[in-house]
Amino acid sequence: MSMELYILSDRRLSSIAAWQRAIDVQGFPLQLTDWTSFVAVHGALPVEFRDKATSFECDHWNAKTLIAESPHIDFGRQWKYALAFRWGADAYAGVAAYLAAAAYAQATGGVLLDCEEGKIISATRAAEIGFDLERSIPMIEAAVRKVVEQFRK
Repeated sequence: MSMELYILSDRRLSSIAAWQRAIDVQGFPLQLTDWTSFVAVHGALPVEFRDKATSFECDHWNAKTLIAESPHIDFGRQWKYALAFRWGADAYAGVAAYLAAAAYAQATGGVLLDCEEGKIISATRAAEIGFDLERSIPMIEAAVRKVVEQFRK
């Protein structure tokens, strides 16, 4: 199962370093890997969340196509750019994606399409979801351990 989140904005940040500055301004405990140029970002983006290595997929997307393919979503208006985020079962990747997206949206004056909620959310809401997910990690890990133990029996 994969999760998706999109940022829609009318401007892009100029680099991974600029994105990291936006994360730092928000005070999020997240460090992006800056081994590639922001324009070339396509696929897994390694990050560290609270010194835990993880990654999420990040791709530049066509905003007009995204809006056209989602007629049930009220985007409020047309947007120029879209940035897509995807991650799987790694809860740390989910936390990192929500926080990175929140900082990016805040810095660019954008909004987020949360595919889980099926609606446009604010950067503030995305950060709340990220930290809520972080608080649920012990419960998620306990559930996974329980399932693994049952399969071992």
